[in-house]
Amino acid sequence: MSGNFLLDTLVLAVSLFNTMALLWLGLVVVLSADRRTWGIWLAGGGLITGGIFFLTHTAIIARGLRFASLDLDVLWHFGWLPIIAAPLAWYLIVLWYTGILDARGAANRSLRLMHWLGMSVSVGGALWLVLLILFGGSLPPFTQVVTFGREAYTDMPGTPLFVVLYALYNIVCIGLSVHALRHPVPSARWLGDVARKRAQPWLTGAALVLLVVSFLVSIFIVYIFFYFETRAPLDETALRNYFAWFDVLIGGLIAAAALLIGKATVSYEIFTGQALPRRGFLRHWRRAVILAAGYSVLLAATLTLALNLVYALLLAALVSVIFYALVAARAFGERERAVEELRPFLQAERAAPGETRAAFDWLCVQALNVRVAYLCPRVPFAAALSFPAARRAPCAQANALELTPKLRAPALPLDPEKFGGAQWALPLTDERGALGVLLLGERVDDSLYTQEEMEIARAAGERIVQAQASAELTRRLMALQRSHLATTQVVDRRARRELHDEILPQLHLAMLHVRAGDAENALMQLQAVHGALSNLLRAMPVGAAPQIEKYGLLEALRRAVEDEFANSFDGVTWEIEPRAASGARRLSALNGEVMYAAAREAIRNAAKHGRGKDSPRALQLAVCARYKDGLVVEIWDDGVGLTSAANGGGQGLQLHSTLMAVIGGALTLERVGAKTRAQLYLPETAL
Repeated sequence: MSGNFLLDTLVLAVSLFNTMALLWLGLVVVLSADRRTWGIWLAGGGLITGGIFFLTHTAIIARGLRFASLDLDVLWHFGWLPIIAAPLAWYLIVLWYTGILDARGAANRSLRLMHWLGMSVSVGGALWLVLLILFGGSLPPFTQVVTFGREAYTDMPGTPLFVVLYALYNIVCIGLSVHALRHPVPSARWLGDVARKRAQPWLTGAALVLLVVSFLVSIFIVYIFFYFETRAPLDETALRNYFAWFDVLIGGLIAAAALLIGKATVSYEIFTGQALPRRGFLRHWRRAVILAAGYSVLLAATLTLALNLVYALLLAALVSVIFYALVAARAFGERERAVEELRPFLQAERAAPGETRAAFDWLCVQALNVRVAYLCPRVPFAAALSFPAARRAPCAQANALELTPKLRAPALPLDPEKFGGAQWALPLTDERGALGVLLLGERVDDSLYTQEEMEIARAAGERIVQAQASAELTRRLMALQRSHLATTQVVDRRARRELHDEILPQLHLAMLHVRAGDAENALMQLQAVHGALSNLLRAMPVGAAPQIEKYGLLEALRRAVEDEFANSFDGVTWEIEPRAASGARRLSALNGEVMYAAAREAIRNAAKHGRGKDSPRALQLAVCARYKDGLVVEIWDDGVGLTSAANGGGQGLQLHSTLMAVIGGALTLERVGAKTRAQLYLPETAL
């Protein structure tokens, strides 16, 4: 273009860099969007439009601006279409991003009216410019461009209007976009306001850079058209140098704006609709920028030197192979690092309590880099965890949150003052329902959580809760098995002892009486043997399966209350929902027997401890059965309250809570007002 190797290489490199960066960013915005709404298409299309302009610009500059041809004339006219569309596209993108077009309410009425009017004026200006190019003959032919108007110059009547209109149109679009960025409306997107606040400096900087570009381009066009002929003619070489430096300045400013827009896009997902930024997006953007910079410089140098096409192709292939090899090596390193990050959680399934503590600390420090975090389980046998360990987990507040697996947002925002510095609540679930809540505070570097980090945090929290519950359940089952073996041995030895020491001698004595003809004494001995055998059979444990199979869970429980605890309560009330009765009839024999034994133990505790030391105290019992995502059986009594035996400290309730956990349910005991409630829950999946 100018004949200066370094200057021409710089012009081509900047133009080619802008082409690659804008095209990559626009395509990625469209292809990786959560939902391709009109705003997503507009954002991606606007970036692609800028890339198309620099594509034509690079093609024209690479030819050297030394001669005119049909293809260059076509590119010259076609290149003005993205030049006209780019400012309007940027303005519309900003209006969509800031939510001004969708704003409602009296507070935003004047803002909406202002920008609707500005958008109408901008669209009208763009249409006028296109009409002036297509039908007004306002754009000079490419022959006048390459000769700077010194050859075959013809006066274009529509050119003055085109020049003035484009200058005003450019400034209006970019200026109004800066105003819109300074006055956004509240976002309906989750974390949208936070992302806007974090991305606003980058987007405002990009808009200001584009505003400077629009002023410079407008001044340049007006100066060239109106004042160029009044000055003394300059040497063509000097003119080419001036134009080249101006091209480098404008291209460099647009490259800076592209980098600012790219930073906001990949760091905060402002144009993709994603709720959270993705960790790999920023890495890919950095690699794309590095590739565009290196590739554009090398290719621009080959074009400026006018090397043979074969050498240019070989150099481009060499750059592509080297870059791809570096990316592959980096990908293998990232894979190994990801495996190292997952190892603590893969080991957590069989971890001891101390190891789950270490896994939680690793999650908070290494994976999330968080200031505070709390793990509040909602399942039996899992303990709350805090980071730092000295903090107290606000589990009471966390368990009161309404978090469901169908929560639309990845996390629920919290008030840090009420939740110990935590600002986000992540629901932890599995196929059987809620496991607990993971509370997270701000990160140490104040950056946003990425989509991958939220998913890792949720998966790790679920694994830690499951590991804690599994470890404690295993410990209790082992203790239960030892207790069962000891009880079996005791019962067996007692039966042997009673048979050997008491029953067999009595049978032998009865036989002697029979031989002696003493029928009366023989009958007395046989009656004593019968009584001893009956007592022995009653003392042995008997399963409840036959009663449940015959009557069903709830009816068997009613008969047990009427038979065994008839004199233990002053009144018993039953509240059975039809759906709960239907669910109870669908119980398997094993699950029904476990729930029956647990409910019977809760009733026995109420009968034994409800009156305390006040024997004449009235004691009422209520049994309620309802259906809420599973079968719920509640046993209420208005006794003195929880005792050490009834508050989970007794071995009976510990045993039955363990058995309920084995079949996928839960047994909880708590004081509600002036009453004590034992609740048995079996999820729908276990019915």
